[in-house]
Amino acid sequence: MKHYSMALLLALMSSNIMAQENTDITNETEVTPPKLLKFVEATYPPAEKAAHQQAQVVLAIAITTSGEVEDVEVITSAGKNFDEAAINAARQFRFAPALVGDQAVPVKITYRYEFVIKEEMVSKGPQINFAGVVRERFKKQPIPGVKVRIVDLNIKAITDAEGAFAFIDVPIGKHAIELSAESLVTVRTEEEIAKDKKKSVTYHVEEKEAGIDEEVVVRAARIKKESVETSIQTAEARQVPGTQGDTLKVVQNLPGVGRSSFGSGQLVVWGSAPAETRVNIDGVEIPSLYHVGGMRSVVNSDLVKSIDLIPGAFGAEYGRGTGGLVRVETSDLPPKGFHGYIATDVIDTAALITAAPSKNLRIALAGRYSYLDKTLSAVTSKDVGDFVPIPHYNDWQAMFNVRLRKDENLQVLILGANDSLRRTVYSEDPAEIRREDNDTFFSRLILRYSRLFTDGSSIMVTPSIGIDRSDQRLTFGAIPVHIRNNAWRYGLRFTLRQRVNANITLIAGSDVSGSSHALARQGSLTLPAREGDPTIFGLMPGDEIAADKWKVNFVSGGLFTAGEISFGDLTLTPSLRFEPVLIDGSRLTPKIGESPTLGYTRIELAFDPRISASMRFGKLTLTAGGGVYHQPPDPQELSAVFGNPTLGLTKAYHATFGAAYKLTGTLSVETVTFAKLAKDLVSRSALATPPLARSLVQDGRGRSYGGQVLLRQQLVRGFFGWLSYSLIRSERQDHPQSDWRLFDYDQTHVVALLASYDFGNGFVIGSRLRYTTGYPRTPVIGAWFDARTDYYQPKLGAYNSIRMQPFFAADARIEYSRLFSVIKFSIFLEVENFTNRKNQEEIIYNYDFSHRETITGLPTLAILGGKLEF
Repeated sequence: MKHYSMALLLALMSSNIMAQENTDITNETEVTPPKLLKFVEATYPPAEKAAHQQAQVVLAIAITTSGEVEDVEVITSAGKNFDEAAINAARQFRFAPALVGDQAVPVKITYRYEFVIKEEMVSKGPQINFAGVVRERFKKQPIPGVKVRIVDLNIKAITDAEGAFAFIDVPIGKHAIELSAESLVTVRTEEEIAKDKKKSVTYHVEEKEAGIDEEVVVRAARIKKESVETSIQTAEARQVPGTQGDTLKVVQNLPGVGRSSFGSGQLVVWGSAPAETRVNIDGVEIPSLYHVGGMRSVVNSDLVKSIDLIPGAFGAEYGRGTGGLVRVETSDLPPKGFHGYIATDVIDTAALITAAPSKNLRIALAGRYSYLDKTLSAVTSKDVGDFVPIPHYNDWQAMFNVRLRKDENLQVLILGANDSLRRTVYSEDPAEIRREDNDTFFSRLILRYSRLFTDGSSIMVTPSIGIDRSDQRLTFGAIPVHIRNNAWRYGLRFTLRQRVNANITLIAGSDVSGSSHALARQGSLTLPAREGDPTIFGLMPGDEIAADKWKVNFVSGGLFTAGEISFGDLTLTPSLRFEPVLIDGSRLTPKIGESPTLGYTRIELAFDPRISASMRFGKLTLTAGGGVYHQPPDPQELSAVFGNPTLGLTKAYHATFGAAYKLTGTLSVETVTFAKLAKDLVSRSALATPPLARSLVQDGRGRSYGGQVLLRQQLVRGFFGWLSYSLIRSERQDHPQSDWRLFDYDQTHVVALLASYDFGNGFVIGSRLRYTTGYPRTPVIGAWFDARTDYYQPKLGAYNSIRMQPFFAADARIEYSRLFSVIKFSIFLEVENFTNRKNQEEIIYNYDFSHRETITGLPTLAILGGKLEF
C-alpha cells in the first residue's frame, strides 16, 4: 500500500526549539531529532471514504529515551474517526531516540498525518482516470452545475446532482484545473495524472459573499483539497456496552474502582469512601462525575478532551482529598462550521450544537434530560419501578473558546446538573412505608486563561464560582428526617510551568478554594446511618429527636510546587503542598434557651510532601509513589447538635509500586500494589450520653491495601478491550479500643472484561462482563418488642460479618452507523444484564425482623436508541 503524503514537523532543531510543555530542550546543546524507524499505516474510516472525505490530523507524539511512543495527543482534529485512526497508527511507531549531545532524552514532536487518495490501476482502453466530487466548504453538501475545466486542454465537465464529475483518458502530466459557477468563487488548482493510475479528488469550495470583488478573491483562492484512502473504521470508546455511548462511564470499569450501589453514582476507589475521592473539571472541584444512579456523567462527552483516574499518590497540584482523584479536561471546539447532534434512547435525550462565528470565537451548547422513570415499564417488567430506585436527572453546558492571540486563549464554561432519586419499601400499613428521597443540584462558572510563551513556559489562571444544593428526606416510621445543605463555592487556581533545562521542569502555583454553607437538620439523632453504623435500610429511628440550623465557611489557600527531574531513563517528581485551612462556624454549642450564640474561627495547617518515580528498562517501566494527604471535615458533621464543631482535618498516607510492560505496540500489561493508611477519621461517639456538642469524635483509623492487574489492547484493526482484576481489602477502627472491622464499601474482588469489534460497513459489536464481591452488612439475629415506641427493635450480630451476594452482570451492544452526505445516522441496541441476574442492592426486613428480603437492581434492560450528527 502506498506511503501517503505525511510530514514530520520537527521544530526540534539545534537552533530553533519548539516550545512544548514538558518536552523542550535547550538550544545551547547540539540536538539530534528522533528518527522514525517503524511506520504503521493508518486504516481509513469507510464511512468517510464512501463520502469522499479527506483529512489531515496533527498529532503530538511523546517519545521516550528508548524510542517507544509513550503518548499521542491530537493537536489539530479532523473528526473523531480520523483522529482515532491516526492515533492508533502512531502508537505503533518506533523511533531512534532524540539526542542532546550523545545522551538520549524524552521529547515530544508534532506529526502531520494526511489521509490521501489511493491511486488505482486503470485497465487498457478508454477509462475514467480523473474524477471527483465538488462540495460546499462549510455545509459539506454536494454542488451540482459546477463547471470543472482542464485549462490547458480546454475540456470541461459539469457536476451532476451528487456533485460528481469525471474525465476520460486525461493525458499523463500536470494540468491546471478551474472550478466555476455563478454562485461560487472561481478557483484554480493543479493535479498530476500518472500512468495507469486513476486520480480521485474532493474539492471543498466557497459560495460568493455579497459585495465581494471576485478578482480580489481569486488571487488567494480559498480552496481545501483533500485526498482519501481506503481502510477499516476503528472502534470508539463510547461503544463500550453499559456506557450508553457515554465515554466517561468507562471509568467505572477501570481497575481499582469498586462498584457503587445502584442509585448512588459514587466512585469507590482503592477502598476509599466516595467522599474521599475528588472530581475536578479543568482544575475546579465538582460534587460528582456521575448523575445519581450512575447512569450518565454530568458533562457531555463531546466536550471532554481527556479524563484521568488517579486512585492514589497523586501530585501536589491537587489536595483536599485523602482518597483518589478524577481529573477531567475539556476539549477545544471545532474551529470551523456548524456542527451538532441529537441522541435519544429509552433512558434520556441529549443534544449538542457547536458553531464558530469567527476565527477567534467558538461556541457550544449541550444538554440532557432523562425519562427512564416514565419509560421503564415499556422495556422491562411492569412493577420493577416499585422495587428498584429509578433516578431522574438533567444537565446543561455552555462553552465559549476565545482566541486572544497566538498561544493565548480564554475559555468560559458554564455547567449544571439536577438529580432526584426515590427509594420506597411499600407496606399494607401506611405507617410502615419506608421512603428515602434525595435531591441534589450544582452549577459552576469556570473561566480558564492560558498563555504559552516562546521560551516554553506557560501559565494558566482559573477563577470559578458555583452553587451546591442537597436535600435529603427519610420517612421511616412516624419521625421523618430532613437535611438541607445550600452552599456557595468559589476558587482561583494559578499554575506556572517552566522548563529549566533539558532535564528539569518546574511547576508552581496556588489553589485557593472557599465555600459558604447554610445547613438545617431535624429528626432522629441516628439517621441517616453514617459509616460505622449498622446499615439496615428502613430501620425505625428511636424517639430521640432534635433540630439544628448552622452555618460554616471554609477558606483554604493551597501553595504547591513540583519538579520533574530526569536522569536518563529515571524520572523523579518531588512535590510539596502547603495549605492553611480556615474553618469558621456560627455555633460552637447548641442553642439553649436565651443563651447567646457562640461561634468559632480556627486555622488548620496541612503540610503534604509527595514524590513519584519511574524507571524504564526498554519495554518495562517501573513506578513508585507516595505522600501525605489532608481533607477538611464535612460541613454536616460540624453541627453542634448532631455532630462536633471542633472536628479538624483527616490525614492519610499513600504508597504505590507498579510495573508496566508493552507486549506489542498496542498490547500492554500493568500491575500495581498499593497501601493507604488514614488517621483522625470521624465516627460516632461510643458513649451512651456523649458530652455536649460531641456526638461525633475524631479518633478513628483506616487502612486499605491490595493490588490490581490490567491487560489492555488499545484500538487496532477495529478491536479494543481489556481485562482487569483488583484485590482490595479495606478496614476501619472506629476508636483506639475498638477492633478492626470491614469498611462499609469493602469489595475484595473486582473483575471487568470488555471487548468491542468493528466488523466494517458501519457495524460494531461489543460486550462487557463484571463481577464484584458483595458489600458487607451487619446481620439481624433476633428482635424484641419496644412497647414504648410500639415497634420491634433488632438484635444485631457482629458488625459487617455477612455480605450481600456477589454482583455479576453481562451486557452487550450492537451499533450501526451510516453517513449520508453531511449527516451521520447511528442506531444502537444495548442489552444490560442480559442474564437477568437479580443482583442484591440492599437488605431489608419485615416489621418484626422475622423475614429478610433484598432490594434488587434492574433486571434485563433493553435500551434502543439513535443519534443524528450533522
